[in-house]
Order: sequence, then structure tokens, then C-alpha cells
Amino acid sequence: MSNDNQALLNRLSKIEREFPALLARAPQVLRVEGLQFIADNFLVQGFQDKPGNVQKWKKKQLTDAKKPNLIGEKRGGSLRRSWQAQAGNKQVVFSSNRVYAGVHNEGLNAGRPPGFTMPERRMIGPSEELNRRIGEKLDKMMDELILK
Repeated sequence: MSNDNQALLNRLSKIEREFPALLARAPQVLRVEGLQFIADNFLVQGFQDKPGNVQKWKKKQLTDAKKPNLIGEKRGGSLRRSWQAQAGNKQVVFSSNRVYAGVHNEGLNAGRPPGFTMPERRMIGPSEELNRRIGEKLDKMMDELILK
């Protein structure tokens, strides 16, 4: 067997050995990218549904508790900070401990005042942009495994 063939067989053997570890890391990549995606949506005040496209959130009326203080910062942000994710074997579950997170994300009836429906302020959900980000990270991991 030539040295070139042996080198190729060694490389393939290495990929075969290390591929399960790469698969095991994939849910963690999804978790990190998903949480960053949510944070980015708050930053741009909209939902990034397709690469380069942001569906802007409707402006909301600020209550006194949310109005800018003397140094120009908004009080609040508990919904933004409340998002967390649990990575399992083949899935990642995103959640918020704020009961109103779904009301904001889906634009549901908030119950106050009666009949009021919160405008949708989507921060998580199906997104081509999120899929693109995750795909790039996974491609990079594959490239590192193959090219090492």
C-alpha cells in the first residue's frame, strides 16, 4: 500500500473515531446559537426570520417603570435575561421563566384590560437566519475534523 493510501486510511479512521464526539457536541452548538439569536433579536428589536431581514417589533408604550432614567437606560429587561435552554441528545428546548413570554412571542390575549391582545414581539421560533447560523457552526466543526 502506498503512503498516500495509508495517509487517507488513517485520516478516515480518525474521522470515524471522532465523529461521535462531534455529534455529541451539536446540541450544545444549537443551544448557544439559539440563545445568541434571542439576544440579538432583543438588540435589533425585531425577529430575524431570513438572512438580512428583520421583522421589527411594534413600538410599545413605556410605563413609568420602563421609561429611560437620567443616564438614558431603560429599566427592566427581565424577559430578555430570562431565556434559557436545555440541550438533550438530539434536541434543545428554549424556555423562559416569565409567564408572559409566550404572550409577547406569539401576540396573544394578555387579559389586561379585558380584550387586550399584545402585539406579537417574536424573539424565538422557526427562522432561516437561525438555521444558517447553526449550519455555519456545524460546517466549521466538520471542516476542523476533516482538515486536521
